[in-house]
Amino acid sequence: MTAARPAPTPEQFSAFQSMYDHFNRELFDDELPQVILNFSRRAGSLGFFAAERWDDGRARTHEISLNPAHLKEREPIDVASTLVHEMVHLWQHERGAPSRVGYHNTEWATKMEEVGLVPSDTGHPGGRQVGQQMDHFVDEAGGFQRAFDRLPPGSLLPWQCRSEGSAEGGAPGAAKEAGATRNKIKYTCPTCASNVWGRPDLQLQCVPCGRRYRVAERRR
Repeated sequence: MTAARPAPTPEQFSAFQSMYDHFNRELFDDELPQVILNFSRRAGSLGFFAAERWDDGRARTHEISLNPAHLKEREPIDVASTLVHEMVHLWQHERGAPSRVGYHNTEWATKMEEVGLVPSDTGHPGGRQVGQQMDHFVDEAGGFQRAFDRLPPGSLLPWQCRSEGSAEGGAPGAAKEAGATRNKIKYTCPTCASNVWGRPDLQLQCVPCGRRYRVAERRR
């Protein structure tokens, strides 16, 4: 007799918590506090850290969210690296000196390299290592890669979100309506200022400049 599969919510969040705990032990000496782990479809973001976002009337705690719209299209190591990217923000909030909201300073960049992620505004070698909107890439000889190689299979997120407008992902008759009313995002190249409009979950790169497009504005 086949064992019943766990309910989706505890299965997903148990894996999420396990992944967080694994990297906390492996890369931060188990020094990071427990936080609210969440999923949020923030436009133009793969994930984010929000300090003291939650409270229960007695204490406050922080939030780390991943964007579920990008889980299916990305490799598990890339999803895990986004989590660790946000854990570095948590580390800096607890033990360092963050700059203004959203700015990635030298202290953050140094800690990123220490855990095995190389900060880069393009997501590739040669990019700027500090700035308002930052990406990263994995140092294949660094600590993150080794920690990911030791990640238990049960710590990988088992559920991935389908795109909102997919025929198989929506209710009958809903796809056309969703496509007609879904927010549109304006993406702008930070170098040449060329613009592209598209759905909120796009990852675009300006070929002539080699820079990633950034979210500029949205419209209905």
